[in-house]
Amino acid sequence: MIRYVPQDIAKDVTAFVEKSCKDTAVHKDEASGRVAIATTSSKDMDAISKKFAAKGFTY
Repeated sequence: MIRYVPQDIAKDVTAFVEKSCKDTAVHKDEASGRVAIATTSSKDMDAISKKFAAKGFTY
């Protein structure tokens, strides 16, 4: 599953994914500045949703 990240929390989500999620990748489009995360791991999806739900970002 691929999901674009809101720009206001992109830096926090990127840092969390790179540190805590083994089966998830982060891609930043240099031209637009958009950040996307891609995963096939339901465990990673749950961790991301739990961490950022208060900021309105769920997987």
